Amino acid sequence: MKKPTKDILIDILCEIAGNLLIGYATYNIAASADFVVSGFSGIALILFKFFGTPMGTTIFLLNIPFAILCIKFIGWKFIIKSIRCIAIQSLILNYVVVLLPQLTMDRFIAVISVGVLYGISYALIYMRGSSTGGLDFIIMLVKNKFKHIKTGNIAFVLDLITLVAAGFAFKDYEAVIYGIIIVFISASTIDRIVLGMNSGAVAYIVTDHGNGKRISDQVDQICMRGSTILEARGGYKEDKKDVVMVVGSYKDIYQVQSALKKTEPNAFIIVLDSKEVQGEGFTITTVAGEENA
Repeated sequence: MKKPTKDILIDILCEIAGNLLIGYATYNIAASADFVVSGFSGIALILFKFFGTPMGTTIFLLNIPFAILCIKFIGWKFIIKSIRCIAIQSLILNYVVVLLPQLTMDRFIAVISVGVLYGISYALIYMRGSSTGGLDFIIMLVKNKFKHIKTGNIAFVLDLITLVAAGFAFKDYEAVIYGIIIVFISASTIDRIVLGMNSGAVAYIVTDHGNGKRISDQVDQICMRGSTILEARGGYKEDKKDVVMVVGSYKDIYQVQSALKKTEPNAFIIVLDSKEVQGEGFTITTVAGEENA
């Protein structure tokens, strides 16, 4: 089915906004503070520092062969979107961020700033079903060849190789540590934005058999959330129990927990974090590649 023009325009706007943040973080902060970043941006930064090679051109040229190799794994649709995004990034790095002033700040503050900006920018791009390519393409190729290796491990090794190589190139081994910190901050920021939008909490309320419906009604009155009543059995006396499962926002679960402490003092309440909640009453966030699955 053809994608509506409105959605395509939103995709492009998010890619422009995301790549502006990436370009600014890479050229105006990282390059100015003389520390390294991972991925193709890190390689481009090395070549820029030593030879003055335009960073955008380097990133675009590095991505093309890997994009071609990945076509059979992820299809033309995703590749075309990724190449469009890479082209936008290259143009921004070559012609836009160079017009903006480079920031001079404490190195550690610069590291945090770059990590957060990377996280926000990649989340914007991923949620519109696109990608900036780079190490993502290499990870797909390695994963296809060695299916038993975890994706996270491949990503970490590739990031580490880039950072160590940059550390040797600049003879600044402290910069490698900073680069690793950036990877962790950006990954945490991406998770918080992409998954955090759909995150919440789950409460399991264990009560005597027959009380489940009353608690379920209270939950509905407190936060207007549905619940599920599960039949259970105590492990010691083997007596029947009702377990009311409630999924909601952190605020919802806090309200339920506070109210039940007063109305159901004997109930046993377990609260767990939930990374992803989808369905009626919850927003569904699309991330890169889902529409190509």
